[in-house]
Order: sequence, then C-alpha cells, then structure tokens
Amino acid sequence: MRPAPITSLLAGAAGAAGAFVLLAAAVARHDLKRLDKTVRDSVPDARTTKGKTAADVVGPIGKEWLLLPVAVGVTGYLWHRGAGAASFVPVVAAATAAGANLLFEEHLDIQHPPPGHPKRREPSFPSGHALQTTAVGLTTAYVLAREAEVNSGPAFAAAAFLSVLSPAGRVYLDRHWLSDVVGGWLAGLAAAALSSAAYETLRPRS
Repeated sequence: MRPAPITSLLAGAAGAAGAFVLLAAAVARHDLKRLDKTVRDSVPDARTTKGKTAADVVGPIGKEWLLLPVAVGVTGYLWHRGAGAASFVPVVAAATAAGANLLFEEHLDIQHPPPGHPKRREPSFPSGHALQTTAVGLTTAYVLAREAEVNSGPAFAAAAFLSVLSPAGRVYLDRHWLSDVVGGWLAGLAAAALSSAAYETLRPRS
C-alpha cells in the first residue's frame, strides 16, 4: 500500500477531533437526546435471547485487556520483521486510546447511559468500545498494509466491521446511546490518524 501523506493524516486527525468537540458540545446541550431516544426505542423489538448472547460475546472486543495484548503481538511481529521503531505504533495506539478513554470517564461527565446500564450515574460519552476498537483496528490495518503483510482492502474492511460490531452490541444491550458510539468513532479515528502519521515518521526509509 502506498503511504498516505503525513499532512493528510494530520488533517484527518484534526478534522475528526474537531467533529468530536462539536458533537460533545451538542451532547452537553442535550441536542441529540431525541434522536438517541428514538434509536433506543426502536431496539427492544429486535432483541432476542440469542441476540443478547451474541452481543455479550462480542463485548470484549472493545476492551483494553484484549486490544492491548493484540497490539503487543503485532508490535512483536513487526519488530521481528525489521520495522524498527515503527513497530511500536500499534502499542502506542492502544495505550493512547485506553488513556483517552480513562480521561473521558474521569473528566467528561456530560451524559449518562440509558436505563439498561447497571451503573446509571457513570459518564457514557464517548463509548470506550467504539473509541478503542476504532483506534487499534484502523492503526493496525494501516501499519500491516504499509508493511505489505496484508491487503489493504480486506484489512480496513475487517477493522471497520469490528469498530461497528463491538459498540453496536452495547447499543443493543442498552448500555450506550447512539451519540456515545459516534463520539467514540470520531475519537478513535483521530487517534488512528495520529498513530498512522507517527508510523510514517518512524518507518525506516529504504
């Protein structure tokens, strides 16, 4: 896969971050509450026992305790293949996403989860599942494609699928609002774009 210009990656990160800020402001003003409730009210009719079980099964995909070891494994593989300092980008992306999620949970108390969440007073914006899966998935796909270890099309398709699957399960189980998920996607996109720019900076030049 051809490299993306660093300026384009940084511009993409800035755009995603800006969109995240605008969305967070709208959430804080409760501008999206009607849309969130409309989406939530449309889900119960689609819930089944098997569906709930499936949503529980895919839940861990968005957790740092699963994503970080995966990132470490990719880093180890890339290091063995001679990618040098650029090998560490997947781990940095995972750690950055986990750290950002923790900061948001501690300091961005602008929305609480829907009634189906067992801890109703915890901040829910943005969705950590969406943030971390998007950041790690897209970064890993980009790095592996640039190293010619995978085909870019299937790699990005798989990353996009996982970034949708994991948080969709949280909406299905009534753990997050739709706006939480969109916020997580935007934050994850910003992290992935920054991580990809870091990769291009660190990648050994042939």
